[in-house]
Amino acid sequence: MTYRMKLFILIIALVVVSNGALAAINYFQCNSLLEVEVHRKARAIASTAAALIEPELVRAIRQRRDEARPDYARLRAYLRRVRDLNRREDVWIESIYTLVSAPQDARIVEYGVDAEDRFEYTHHAGDVYLRNGNPVTIGLRGISQLAERLKGFQAGYGAAFAPVRDQAGNLVGIIGVSLIPAPFSVLRHIGPAILASFAAMVVLGMAVAALLARSFAAPLQKLQQSVEAVGNGNFQPATLQSPMSGEFATMAAAIRAMAAGLRERDTIKRAFSGYISRQVLDSIVKAGELPALKGERRRITVMFADIRGFTAMAEGMRPEGVVEVLREFFDGMVEVILRHSGTIDKFLGDGIMVIFGAPLDDQYQEEHAIKAALEMQGKLRNLCHKWETEGRRSIHMGIGINSGAAVVGNIGSEEHMEYTAIGDTVNLASRLESASKELGLDIVVSEHTYHAVRPLFCWKFAGEVLVRGRTEPVRTYSLEELDSNEPPVEPVTP
Repeated sequence: MTYRMKLFILIIALVVVSNGALAAINYFQCNSLLEVEVHRKARAIASTAAALIEPELVRAIRQRRDEARPDYARLRAYLRRVRDLNRREDVWIESIYTLVSAPQDARIVEYGVDAEDRFEYTHHAGDVYLRNGNPVTIGLRGISQLAERLKGFQAGYGAAFAPVRDQAGNLVGIIGVSLIPAPFSVLRHIGPAILASFAAMVVLGMAVAALLARSFAAPLQKLQQSVEAVGNGNFQPATLQSPMSGEFATMAAAIRAMAAGLRERDTIKRAFSGYISRQVLDSIVKAGELPALKGERRRITVMFADIRGFTAMAEGMRPEGVVEVLREFFDGMVEVILRHSGTIDKFLGDGIMVIFGAPLDDQYQEEHAIKAALEMQGKLRNLCHKWETEGRRSIHMGIGINSGAAVVGNIGSEEHMEYTAIGDTVNLASRLESASKELGLDIVVSEHTYHAVRPLFCWKFAGEVLVRGRTEPVRTYSLEELDSNEPPVEPVTP
């Protein structure tokens, strides 16, 4: 469920609960006040009828046999006239009757005359007056005393009682009146009216909820789209440029800052991706910082690779062709180097300098360097075969490899620096690459690298080479790619 839908449901729930509670409170309060008003009307009608009735008529009707007397018909006609005159839009008398004391026991109350027309509901003179299914045993005086209170003694809010007294003030009977809501009474319409207002408030609340949910959800949706865009590599999502306010503006600013940081990191990652292997790059990104780029002394393996006779070959080619050859050459070489955990230090015209074992330590750096060199020569043979079919000249490549201690790190000034390695280890690797042409070998390896991986490859002693800057000759070794069916050959030392 979306946040927008949750917010919409929450607001609707609040509207329904709050307005429902208010509607219920208003209904019960209004209903209670109207019931009081109906009861007052019932008391007024009962009191008026009691004041105008002849007490002797009430006293005369006490038994069922009295219903045959003219006084019974006269009193019943009077009560029916009162009933009919008070059946109006605002008030509706359901029944009106007289109550008298039972001859046998003054505590028991009996019906006198009942104005009811329906035979099945008519009470006859002498029938016991019941309340909640039980005879009333408080007598006329008890009913009269309780009826003085607004709602003290009533069979529902619409019932009221008024005493009938003779000229001496003696209580001879009671007029009882029972009202029901009239056809157009407010009591009949208060519930539907409140329900209609409640429904209107709910509809209005739904409209407001939809508007608020949209106003809140729209910025959140834009922020979500922005985060998704950043996650997909778009560090400048257009949704972040939309105007926002309040907390959403703060969140948008935070996402912009995050996107800027990710964009910077992505730029660095793409910048390094062409120089170091993906495994090394992923390790650097995961660590959150470039390891040991401040400059340190560590053991590395350095490779120099250079195209032989490239200058002479380039003189007979168009500039575009030269660039295309170099592009294909470096594409193939870089792919092999990075796959073997090498780091591209720099391109040297038609050559390349590679470091193994930096910026991250690599305990198999010598093995990775040798395998990379063998695969680079194999890759070059494939390229030369392709170029020959296209009518281009073949080229050869010399590789020199040396292992040892060197200083690696950011070298240069604050304005411009590059990650590289310096030291005698680097110089010797460069000299060995130059000596490979004189020795007629494709790969020349120093004894420092040779001793680290001697059992892993097929070796041949290449001789002692006197390089510039050293007084003692350097023992060198060469290797060739092994046939898959032959075991490694132990090195031959002269």
